[in-house]
Amino acid sequence: MTTDTCRKEIAVEIKVGRSAVRIGGICKGAGMIQPGMATMLGFISTDAAIESSALKRALKIAVGKSFNRITVDGDMSTNDSVIALANGRAGNSKSEIRRSQFQAALNFVCLELAKMIVRDGEGTSRFVALRVRGARNDREAEAAARAIANSSLVRTSWCGGDPNWGRILCALGYSKADVDETRIDVGYAQPDGRKILFAFRRGRPTNVALKTLAKITSAAEFDLHVDLHRGQGEFLLYAADLTENYVAFNKGDITDPATLGG
Repeated sequence: MTTDTCRKEIAVEIKVGRSAVRIGGICKGAGMIQPGMATMLGFISTDAAIESSALKRALKIAVGKSFNRITVDGDMSTNDSVIALANGRAGNSKSEIRRSQFQAALNFVCLELAKMIVRDGEGTSRFVALRVRGARNDREAEAAARAIANSSLVRTSWCGGDPNWGRILCALGYSKADVDETRIDVGYAQPDGRKILFAFRRGRPTNVALKTLAKITSAAEFDLHVDLHRGQGEFLLYAADLTENYVAFNKGDITDPATLGG
């Protein structure tokens, strides 16, 4: 388990034709978590009857929507894998898989596991769903999201429950995304909430009270919405804050070699 503090596991069951098909997964990971992928291991198993090539394609899609959309601290490692295994014991027709909800179910399993990693990140006290849209393309939206989510200044403000739009704009400015600060919106919402309270809109701070915004950002989980108003590109990234506990855990003590990690 290394630095994990809890088990990360999930399973679902779907119907494929007349057969019940199960997909289950477990994973580990809490530190050095950054897409590409991270210091993590994930194992997915299913009793579906499915061609190896089809399972590989499905897993690639699922990982792209989950494990490759998380960051805890922006660090990466050589030690990562996500593996999917299928034994075919469900007895379904392989042709029925293509018309089933198998891909959606696999996406769900992988995403839930990925979120568990972020929520159990080393020292994590906030879980943030960062939703960037309005970039010139998806690649630039991703670059903007990663710049924000891996900024130490942004992440420490999250730790303090501070809806600090200035630090977000700073991160956007040095990202590889094309931005125009006079067009940018920055807003906050409850998890998956439709009501967005904007702290910054079209290049200007709004009159929404700090106390009102902080009521959202001081919660254990919230959504951050950033609209660049430059195009149709968008990207969703799941991120964590930077806390004193993360620093204390990782700094080690040179007088005690056992505390010095890799």
